[in-house]
Amino acid sequence: MATPTKLCIFCRSVEPISQPCAALPTSKAIELIAPLRAHEEALILGLQQQPSALCQRCAAFDIVRVFKDSNPLDNSKAEYHTLDYRHSSRQYEMDFGELASLVLSPSCPLCRLIFRIFPRVGLGTTDVMLKLVPFRSYVQRGGWNLFPAQLRTNPAIFLGVNSGGTSIINEREPRPLGGEVRRFGYRTGESIALAGTTRSGNARHLDRFVDFSRFSGALEDCIKNHGPTCQVTASPELSLTRMIDVIDRKVVPYPDGCDYFALSYVWGGVMPAADALDGKTLPDTIEDAIAVTCKLGRRYLWVDALCIDQTPNPTPIQRREKEKQLRIMDQIYSSATLTLVAVAGNNSNAGLPGVARPRTHQLRETIAGHTVFTVPPTVGEEIAASTWSTRAWTLQESMLSVRYLFFTSTQVEFACPEHRLPETLEITKTVPSWPQSMPGILKSVELVLSQWKQAPDDLLGSMYWTCIMDYTARRMTNDEDSLNALAGIIAVLEKNVPAAACVWGLPLAAFPRFLGWMHLCEGGTPKRRSAFPSWSWAGWEGEVSLNEALQMSREKRRMRFHDLTCDMEIQYLGVNGAQIEVEGWRVCLEIRTEPLSEAVLPGTDRIMGYIKERDFIHGNTIPSGGYECLVVERFAYRNSRDGPVYQKVFMIVLEFGGAGSGVARRKTFITLDTLAGVDFVCSGPRKERVVLE
Repeated sequence: MATPTKLCIFCRSVEPISQPCAALPTSKAIELIAPLRAHEEALILGLQQQPSALCQRCAAFDIVRVFKDSNPLDNSKAEYHTLDYRHSSRQYEMDFGELASLVLSPSCPLCRLIFRIFPRVGLGTTDVMLKLVPFRSYVQRGGWNLFPAQLRTNPAIFLGVNSGGTSIINEREPRPLGGEVRRFGYRTGESIALAGTTRSGNARHLDRFVDFSRFSGALEDCIKNHGPTCQVTASPELSLTRMIDVIDRKVVPYPDGCDYFALSYVWGGVMPAADALDGKTLPDTIEDAIAVTCKLGRRYLWVDALCIDQTPNPTPIQRREKEKQLRIMDQIYSSATLTLVAVAGNNSNAGLPGVARPRTHQLRETIAGHTVFTVPPTVGEEIAASTWSTRAWTLQESMLSVRYLFFTSTQVEFACPEHRLPETLEITKTVPSWPQSMPGILKSVELVLSQWKQAPDDLLGSMYWTCIMDYTARRMTNDEDSLNALAGIIAVLEKNVPAAACVWGLPLAAFPRFLGWMHLCEGGTPKRRSAFPSWSWAGWEGEVSLNEALQMSREKRRMRFHDLTCDMEIQYLGVNGAQIEVEGWRVCLEIRTEPLSEAVLPGTDRIMGYIKERDFIHGNTIPSGGYECLVVERFAYRNSRDGPVYQKVFMIVLEFGGAGSGVARRKTFITLDTLAGVDFVCSGPRKERVVLE
């Protein structure tokens, strides 16, 4: 008699039911997006060739009934939160119980579907909150409440693995530039759909290769019919660059006003050989991009590896030419008719799935005479889990481009500032774009800024730090690219707001308080980049931010604090190479960490206030001693209308080069919160000019 077996969700293989899994889980953070490995795909396809029948649990669940009869709400209605609704919805849920005891039968079609969509990372043997639950197809996507009515009327039902009940995220987010509020999407990872339903927004079972006619129409519709945020214009500066002629397969000078595509991808250390274009042996991603450019009726393609001189040891002339190209990255991507985005893979040999090589298949099973199949995660989820989204260079490529064609391992999606066309849904018309991942977002902001004589302080500061926080959290191979990989975004800011011109990456003329940036504590000990000044975030590796109070305009600060006054603001005077001169209040602070860091008044044991470094939760990271500090800004405020006055002082800790040296380097960032009624002036600050390097 054959030994009973199960599909193990931990080791992702078939094993005896009686045998404990050897692949004990090590992580507790469940990730809904993880690539399907080749052996898993082969395992499932092999099991489908054997006799199949629903197991007892899955037969009782009756998945076809769930698709047809369940009516999950989308949390826009009050009854979603009632006990009656929660009770009635349980009959359409499959509770998996404790995962160590979960048995998925290899011969059961529904068990195989569940195995396929089950989270593959972060499961714990004692987890008990996971369920198979139905949801409306449209709630996967951000901004679903603004979708056309026909997509939200009688919607198709999907089933997905969810933890913690049936709650759909009930958050709201405004558009960056005002307008209607949009709801977040419901993160589900992969899901299961029923084929053949006439309900709106049902899933499509995709071919292993892409049908480009679907996207050709969406692209042409955008070019002809969409508004100004979707339109691209050729910049005269493009004459500095070159293009790949995909018909003649050669790199040519930029043809004036040409209609071209651009490629955004991960190099991953794979470079084209010198004769690879002629020999048709380019890395697979570039070869596939050439093929897509031809399929969509264009002749020219811009790829950095070929269109920018990548000579390892460039001459001074070659270096200057490369620098010119890097300074116009904003024009290269914003002027492209379409940017092809290689989301899948870790290097340029990954290819564009569905072009020359088949993409990951959707599992299809027959249950009670009906076809039931898996649906990939949304493109947004796949992007968030990709290597592409972690690379420093791809940030500006994603923000500067106007139209995209995303290639993931499972699907393709067209996106522009006005609409998106997912390949996985049975829709022929596009749906509105979700603002947080909106293509051409910098162009949209640029159009607004061009109508204002002076950009609001809050908008500029928010734009800048949104970019910097995202950028510094990403990885780059070469330290010397610390500013190069952001040059396009900085160029857009400077062109539209001349007062916000950047000095080594910081808009000091407009925002001298931005010298108060700090590394986030989760990044560990920051590493110096010696080719850049210490006072700029570009001179350090690691994610940076700015204290929320320093980001706010004075008007917003006054709304947050009672009787707020701000003074001792640092002033930017000028730059000389990597050195800047500032005028501010310098002070020598005596800090005692016993065990928390406290600032004491000079020559006394009287505590002046508490010190916290960067954004550490506990103020105990500064060793006891004396520290030379430069004030960025001081706030005086009350926590209540009649309460005592407190002061908050933001400071840079300085380190001087040696005896008699008048040039300082930035060491770290600290905040002093004084005790009630204590005046920071008691510490003896003095106004001076300071040179930072």
